[in-house]
Formats: sequence, C-alpha cells, structure tokens
Amino acid sequence: MPPPAAPADPDPGPDPDLADAVATGGGPPAGTVLGLAHAPETPSRTEPHAPPHVLHEAEHRLMSTLPPARHEDFRLGRTAAALCLIRLGVPGPVLADGRLPRFPAGVTGSISHRAGTAVCLGAGPGIRAVGVDLERAEALPPAAARLVCSEDERAWLAGRPGAARHLTALFSLKESLYKALCALGEPVRGLKELACPVDLLGGLPVAGEFTVRGVRFETGGVRTSRSVLTWAVART
Repeated sequence: MPPPAAPADPDPGPDPDLADAVATGGGPPAGTVLGLAHAPETPSRTEPHAPPHVLHEAEHRLMSTLPPARHEDFRLGRTAAALCLIRLGVPGPVLADGRLPRFPAGVTGSISHRAGTAVCLGAGPGIRAVGVDLERAEALPPAAARLVCSEDERAWLAGRPGAARHLTALFSLKESLYKALCALGEPVRGLKELACPVDLLGGLPVAGEFTVRGVRFETGGVRTSRSVLTWAVART
C-alpha cells in the first residue's frame, strides 16, 4: 500500500548507513537472509556494492512492461533479490504475480525500495511468508495516524515526542505484515485492521512476536537517521 500523503521534503537519497545498522542490529530472524542494493553512487561500509544484476531474460521482459521511471527501482530490487537467492543457493529469476514478486519454488521473499536503496528478505523451507518494508524516517505527518492506526495505537502516539518518527516506523511494520499476509492469500482492506500490541510499541521498530489474522509473526527492524527498515516473518 502506498504511504499516506506527506509534505514534499527534499529526497535525502540512498542511505549509506543502512547496511551498518542491519549488521550491528543482529540482522533479520534466523532462517531468513537479507540483501541490500544501492544506487551506484552510494557508499556502504559493511557490504560491498552488489555488482549490477544482469537481469534474466524473463526479468528483462517484465521490466519492459513497466513505465521507464520504475526501471531503476525494479533493477535494484532484483539485485537485492539475487543476493538473497545466492545466499540461499537457489537460481533465479524472480518474476511477479500481480504486484507481488514471485520467487523460485521453495523460496518465499519480499522486496522494498526507497530513494535509491532496495532491500529483499528471503527464506527457504520452514518459513511460510515474509514481508519487508523500507521507508524514509519521519515520512508521515501525525495527521496520517487516522489512516494507519487503531484507536489504541493513536492513543499511544498522542502527545508523544517524535510522533512522526514513531508513526512512520509503525506504518512500515504494518506494510511488512500486509505483504506477508498477501503472500498467504489473506485480504487486507486497510492498515488499521493490522493492530499491533501497544505494550510492544515502546521500541520501534516493533521487535517481538504476536498474532495477526490468526498468523503468528516474528517482527523487528532497524532505524537510521534517514530510514526505517522493518520485517515480519511467519514460520510454518
């Protein structure tokens, strides 16, 4: 789902600190792998640049159906996905089912991209579904809470210092949950339906385990001065 409208701030560009944050934060849950791909001009101190991914012929055909403005995001996303597949020992390509990426048999995965950075979370057997989301820090104005949050979540946010930062992290987590639920065939009409336990919200991105729509999720993420990255993992 696209984020609610926010004020038009200058785009800070790719986040060179994201790989460091993932490495120092312990990385994603056991049984999953995470790939990061940056636009060529972006430095990364902990993960060398992924070489430009040479698109599989089927990936190239898929990209050709997209507007030209989306080609770079598509290529970065498939580069991040290719890194995950290499780590899982599975060949590509990664195609699409509607708006969802379609990974090779035996692999579940999710892709997100923002401002010249793409991230992919992938997993093999033992994981039912994953979702990953990358957002600009403080991307959402507090007024967007009515579109994103349950009543309990809005009460928790009310008057809290750094409300935009907390709201953006919560929105990102709900996007990760949404993607994982869509991969499981669970329809979601709006993010307010995906309530997160208020007792976990003290640490955002929310790290913990809880049940949404009857599915038990392990969630977490990292944050930098520019970005918030979250994930949601449903095990078998």
